[in-house]
Amino acid sequence: MTTHNLKDDLIRDFLDQKKAINEQLSLVDPMAASLRRPAARHLFHNGIIILLEIVSWLLMLGCIALIFLLDRIYPFYQLNQLLHDSNLKDHFNHNDLLMLDWSIKGLVGVVALLFVFVARMLGAIRMKNTILNVAGRNMKSLAEQMLHRKAVMENMAQRYPMDLPADNDSIVVNQKPHNDILL
Repeated sequence: MTTHNLKDDLIRDFLDQKKAINEQLSLVDPMAASLRRPAARHLFHNGIIILLEIVSWLLMLGCIALIFLLDRIYPFYQLNQLLHDSNLKDHFNHNDLLMLDWSIKGLVGVVALLFVFVARMLGAIRMKNTILNVAGRNMKSLAEQMLHRKAVMENMAQRYPMDLPADNDSIVVNQKPHNDILL
């Protein structure tokens, strides 16, 4: 039967904490390093992402304005003239010209929709980069705290080499010596 005292339990706890800190540090440190470098940040800074998002929204608004002003802009107003020219009705079918007009407006509408998708994706990338940056900063501070605790524990182990064993397997429980009475 082994008897446990406070000193032995504290030594076991110290060694368990030392082992747990080393394991946690081996998990947290690489994550902190990788979280500090978001993939999109390598290509663009946050300001450039915001600028591209604003440009995408403005291009979407420009595409919607283009749909309504299509009959007044240079290459497309000729299509409107073809629709209303009575001399060309013999050469071209009116429905074909009308479908051409609507298909051009539809393509511009699809482009506007694509600009909306691009703007929303850029906004999501910007928010994700912000979250990853905060998480990376917190992970880095957690890793720094663990390294500080590890340094304190190693300092204690060096200060008391005889009292603190190197691992859990070498703990020697102080047992009271048996007083054998010789009869």
